[in-house]
Amino acid sequence: MAENSSSSSSSSNSGSGAEGSSECVVSYYGLNCTQMDFSKSESALIVGIMSFFIAVTIISNLLIISAVVFFRQLQTRANALALSLAVSDLLVGVVIMPLAMVKSVYKCWFYARWLCNVQFFWDYWFTTASVLHLSCIAYDRYVAICDPLRYAQRVTRRTLTFMLLFCWIASALLSTPILLSMSPTLSKGRIETVGCPDDCRFLISVGILFTIGMWPYFTSVLLIMLMYGRIYRVARGQARKIAAMDRTSSGLGGGEEAGRVAASRWASMRREHSATKTLGAIIAAFIISWLPFYIIAVIFTMDESVLLAYKVAVWIGYMNSAINPILYATFNKQFRHAFKEILTLNVFLSPADRNKEMQ
Repeated sequence: MAENSSSSSSSSNSGSGAEGSSECVVSYYGLNCTQMDFSKSESALIVGIMSFFIAVTIISNLLIISAVVFFRQLQTRANALALSLAVSDLLVGVVIMPLAMVKSVYKCWFYARWLCNVQFFWDYWFTTASVLHLSCIAYDRYVAICDPLRYAQRVTRRTLTFMLLFCWIASALLSTPILLSMSPTLSKGRIETVGCPDDCRFLISVGILFTIGMWPYFTSVLLIMLMYGRIYRVARGQARKIAAMDRTSSGLGGGEEAGRVAASRWASMRREHSATKTLGAIIAAFIISWLPFYIIAVIFTMDESVLLAYKVAVWIGYMNSAINPILYATFNKQFRHAFKEILTLNVFLSPADRNKEMQ
């Protein structure tokens, strides 16, 4: 989410800056911005650290995209959603984080004014897209575990296409109130510029903050938790049944065919459970990463003294876009192997050789 103030009183601080004690200074080619909090050496250090996380975000999500594109075994319906999620995280790393870094460190907007407003819109669009992707991923896992026999009928290509379009279009529509900031007339009392003239900071009313951020996040989190609660109970029951079938077939004479059936079911179930565990970890990481932001955003409507905590919470949320590949590598053997093949350049082998390596 964008690093901007939020307040139920949308005019009380206009033109004064959220910090109150900060002063406007003319610097950076005549721009009028809030005075920096850091020395040049401190600013360089912070920029270096943030640039590292930006690079990790970009490279790690390119790894996920490349793995799904190059390896046929990873081209499943669930991974199509994971691929689209990686695209939204990549856009956060390429578009949002670099601009937010400059604004956070130098407290000045060096670019065109219209880009300030558009970046504000992109920020909410891409991060809202992420939470909607996670809701669709949770639904996919819910059907795969709770209704496996009808998975192919319930999660069709048409269903998958609808979910992908929903994630991108619905998140854009939910973020459209941000575009009010481009009109001084329409934005009055809703999204107003605060601080010094070239700060690129906005004061957001509680109603709009709820519409574009809190409602999509908390609604999605509630639905995801309900689905994963059901998934957990069903998955445990399935594991016990398959284990019992395996023990029964191995204890009976002439049960070789039954043993093969049980082994096949167990292998299929393990793959589904592995995918569910991976995506569950990703969902948990997203919820934990963005929860501080929404808690502080509520507090910030009443107390602007928590501005520093607000900025830190925003960047914790941004860095969530960098950790998904770590979770894939930790919980999913196929992704782990794909990352290894890409990083060692074995990906340039023929498709047949690559897929043989993954089996």
